[in-house]
Amino acid sequence: MKQSDPLQLVGPGSLVRPGPIGRIVRLAMGVACLYAMYQIVLNGWSIVMNPVSIFVRFTDQGSVAVQTDLVMASLVALFILNYVVNIGFGKSWGRWPSYVSIGVMLILAAAGWLFAGSPDHPTLGFALWIWLTYFYTHLGVSFVLSAVIATPGCEMRSIAELYGRLTGKASAEHVCPASFITKLDEWERTRLSQA
Repeated sequence: MKQSDPLQLVGPGSLVRPGPIGRIVRLAMGVACLYAMYQIVLNGWSIVMNPVSIFVRFTDQGSVAVQTDLVMASLVALFILNYVVNIGFGKSWGRWPSYVSIGVMLILAAAGWLFAGSPDHPTLGFALWIWLTYFYTHLGVSFVLSAVIATPGCEMRSIAELYGRLTGKASAEHVCPASFITKLDEWERTRLSQA
């Protein structure tokens, strides 16, 4: 591993596989992400036809209600998209995945405003829907797969690990020192070694 490597990839077999508690937590996180994805798919038509519906909805009485679940889902996606994409694909693209996402959304909002008189246009809505669906599908599948095959290190490497197992080409593992799951794995290893 190079010191300048922001991904902190290490060779196959360098990291310890998670124990039962770590795997259960990964499975729970995966189910939560897939549930978020399900909600996004379920609300797809509303998101596409009215992108503002991700953030607010208007009640029958004319008041505005904040869609806290979709707002939170969008903020989580925006803040950790870089990790999902960079670690998941094993590339050092830095913050570019978020920059590109925001840029595309701004361009589509501007195009909607120029051509339809409102940035709240189905083109922007469709892009938001695809973006959120991709994010939560990728994250959810990675967590669940990581729980099933006990991926060492970051769960975002679980797809690469499965591919490596199927093709016989071992994949790099990711050191994730700041993750609460890493801390949980360390606690579980310490607890089991003392038992």
